[in-house]
Amino acid sequence: MTQSKIAPLLALGFLAASMSLLAATPPVQEIVKRADDARGPAGDLSFHVEVKDYNGDSLLRTNRYHVYSKGEKYVLVETEYPERLQGRKLLMREDDVWLYLPSIKQPTRISLQQKLTGEVSNGDLAKTSFHDDYAPKLLGLDKVGSNSYFKILLSARTKSCTYRRIKLWVNTRTYQPLRAEYFAISGKLLKTSDFFDPKPALGEPRMSQVVIRDALEPGRRSVLHYYGYHRENLDESFFSKESLP
Repeated sequence: MTQSKIAPLLALGFLAASMSLLAATPPVQEIVKRADDARGPAGDLSFHVEVKDYNGDSLLRTNRYHVYSKGEKYVLVETEYPERLQGRKLLMREDDVWLYLPSIKQPTRISLQQKLTGEVSNGDLAKTSFHDDYAPKLLGLDKVGSNSYFKILLSARTKSCTYRRIKLWVNTRTYQPLRAEYFAISGKLLKTSDFFDPKPALGEPRMSQVVIRDALEPGRRSVLHYYGYHRENLDESFFSKESLP
């Protein structure tokens, strides 16, 4: 059989397998929820994130953060490194976000869309639930290497969401995310995220590394490493403006 005849047969085989898989696909909301679980555990917990910002081969800076969360409504991000930024805190209570700087004392209202460091926005650390914040639509299946992925369009439920739209690719077998593309309200592609290296965290494999790239300058990227997950029992008062100083 010639090469020209093999390619259409392979395409037809993938199409038939795709139709069979789509017929047995769970609701798209469940797919996104399981992808969220693979990105990181939900509930009352804390974890650490190291962020390295690059431009090409040059390392620009390294930051480390300690993140505390109570469900999806309350999040506190404390800067651990570098030492000159210690004491800086980011507080999210539902849709309200404040930045506390020791030099200013008074918390300042900010948005989830503002940059935290490099290619990382405040919302990338403080507001991470695709399932809660976006309305999903299954666009179909994509083949990447030997794996099949659900291709999902996520549309922001409210104006306070970090991004207007997100395209998300989720493994059809493991439900682990592969890639996300983030869009502005204009439809412009802002940046991409690639998810790597699932490791055990609180009983399940979670993606331990994320690479966020600028859409226009792919050499500008932030590499996030997640580690040190712990269950916490934190009172709601821990996540108050009064507790920031």
